[in-house]
Amino acid sequence: MKHFVSVVIVALFVSACYQQPQKKTVATLETSQISNEIKKNTYPFSNVSLYDDFSNELILDTLQFKREAQFSPLYIGDEKKTIKLVYKTSKLAYNGTEFDRDYRIPTTSDIQIFIDTTRTIGFSMPMAVSYNKTEYRTNKKSYPVFIKNTSNKIHQIGIGEILYMKTEAKDSTGNWREIERDFMYFCGTGLARYYLNPNQIAITAFRQNYGRFKTKFRIKFGSFEHPIYSNEIDGYLNFEL
Repeated sequence: MKHFVSVVIVALFVSACYQQPQKKTVATLETSQISNEIKKNTYPFSNVSLYDDFSNELILDTLQFKREAQFSPLYIGDEKKTIKLVYKTSKLAYNGTEFDRDYRIPTTSDIQIFIDTTRTIGFSMPMAVSYNKTEYRTNKKSYPVFIKNTSNKIHQIGIGEILYMKTEAKDSTGNWREIERDFMYFCGTGLARYYLNPNQIAITAFRQNYGRFKTKFRIKFGSFEHPIYSNEIDGYLNFEL
């Protein structure tokens, strides 16, 4: 009996020494501990699985007041069960010029914007380097943001490397305030335009922020007469509004 126990212990020791973890070639994107049933019944786009090719550690961002907004597209196309995210905007094949599409700027009833706080993804490459460097995933924890064209028209949703979106937060009096400023191109000649066909989706990233002051966030699409807003989410700021 003692001999049998010794053999078992030795076998377990050898197995532990030689067992190596399998190397993952595709990063699994973090998902909050929430039941599939709740996700299915509560959250839009919960049937869409997201993945990327990176495994670098992600950390919380530190939001600076009135920083330039950067909602770069990570995907534009049909709504599918599995979608690969691209962090280098120039790799997206879905673009064109303003002259080759019969489009319009969306209004409130044309698109749906949803910040999904049940899972975490990375953030897109900085715009200053995305054209001349190999793709990588910026190490900022982010929520995926889904934009869906719910109309029967084509809509222009962005230009260059950005979508027409900014972050708003509630101040201490309960009013919504823009906490980011528009990114401005010195010249728009030759810049790609991003479009959504009917029922297509775009995915971008909303950075998760570190801070001491709890507040609510939402995304504002456009600066037009009738802007479009996302759902509201809880979050933190490192400054008080």
